[in-house]
Amino acid sequence: MGFKDLFKDVTDLAKDSIDSIQAEVALRKEEQQRLREEMENRIKNFTDDLTSKLLNNTDPKALPFINASDEVLLDYTRDFFKKLLLPANSSSATKIDMHPNDEKALKNILKTFPTYTLSEKFLLRFKDSKGQIILITTSNLYFKVIFPENNSFFSVGSVPKDKIADISLNKNDEHFQLLVNNIPLITSDSDEVKNSDFITISEYLYRIKTNDFTITDDQVDAFIQSKLNPGTLEIVKTLTEPHEKLVYFAWGLDSAASKKFLLCTDKRIVLYDRDLDEKKSFDYKEITSLTTKQSTVSFLDLSLTLGMNPNDTEIHTKDAIETISILYAREAERVIQIYNTLKPEGSTREASENPSSEQSAANPQQPETPKEDPIAMIEKLAGLKEKGIITEDEFNQKKQELLAKL
Repeated sequence: MGFKDLFKDVTDLAKDSIDSIQAEVALRKEEQQRLREEMENRIKNFTDDLTSKLLNNTDPKALPFINASDEVLLDYTRDFFKKLLLPANSSSATKIDMHPNDEKALKNILKTFPTYTLSEKFLLRFKDSKGQIILITTSNLYFKVIFPENNSFFSVGSVPKDKIADISLNKNDEHFQLLVNNIPLITSDSDEVKNSDFITISEYLYRIKTNDFTITDDQVDAFIQSKLNPGTLEIVKTLTEPHEKLVYFAWGLDSAASKKFLLCTDKRIVLYDRDLDEKKSFDYKEITSLTTKQSTVSFLDLSLTLGMNPNDTEIHTKDAIETISILYAREAERVIQIYNTLKPEGSTREASENPSSEQSAANPQQPETPKEDPIAMIEKLAGLKEKGIITEDEFNQKKQELLAKL
């Protein structure tokens, strides 16, 4: 056999091998496509069956669960968010998103639920650790739930608001369940759902069911106490007078393990350091203004992703300025709202003597340009990294930028 013949045989063999591989790849793609279509059909059938059960498992004469106008629902949800959800809440650990804090959820909502329209208003979303979602809007209830045959796939669908007769929660030592029209939609391990989330959603739904949209100061006080662990609640009671009502509580830097926390009563703001067992108290009548400075970690745009851009908040009195470095933007804004609502007339007159401070207190969304120590900022960033709020790469990038300023 000559060299040309040998080369031809090798070339033909290689071509046959390539053709065989390509044919095998094509067959695999066809099989994968067939399996994909088969799975999509099974998921669709499951979703259609689930939707049918949700629509038909109610008394036709039953009143709709949500029986209020869009305007009332939005006003109530906004009020609920700031008075009952935000206090004693961890923005990084909670599974709840709620109007008006919908900016971080909207992009994912549009991707997850293609039929969602911007004409309907986002009210509440709950997402468990498995990726299951319940989304309530002014028009529909959307669901994304695990496909029972294969936990890697999800069933996605929706039910019109006026077809929902009941939404309820159950929780025991083993499981957490969210039911719609008595049909379980989301089932999770009990320890994967924070007790504060269970309490919060239960209260939100109960008020919608009973059309109880007025939140009183006594209810706020009782609700905050219900969300605090017994040890923290005992400390809080030693920091306040019996007649005082809690109107807000913030964990230091969003963590229940923090050594510091802040609380607002109807009379004052209290800062407490658990390590030092040190209390600092500021009656509203003593405060001339509150100002806030946004941290330089805004480069991460945390205010849009987690709604917790770090802030330094300053309490101004006649004699001193107390800097609070344990609050995030949303928390600082709420504290300023409370102060502006509860401050006595004397504080208003004193604050007017310092127009720049008053303007800052009234407009916390327009922070001053921060001038912070780069080393201090690196330490803050390290804390965010440890909490999983920023990645290692993001931390290293900003660290280098800050070190370059030294």
